[in-house]
Amino acid sequence: MTKLCKDCKWYRKDWYARITGYGNVFDMCFNPILNEADPVTGESKGVFCDTTRKFHGCEMEGKYWEARK
Repeated sequence: MTKLCKDCKWYRKDWYARITGYGNVFDMCFNPILNEADPVTGESKGVFCDTTRKFHGCEMEGKYWEARK
């Protein structure tokens, strides 16, 4: 089974980028393992999905991928 970001629990689509023609380059990953949380609110800042998969923690194998419920 291929682990795609769009099927992950932590994925959030950037609708504005889709509407304006930028595609999926601004879609975000909010996995708490890969992101720093704001110390005041506890909310994750998020990182770009493509960057996370290519260069950071999750990698192309999708190490921290979790299925949506």
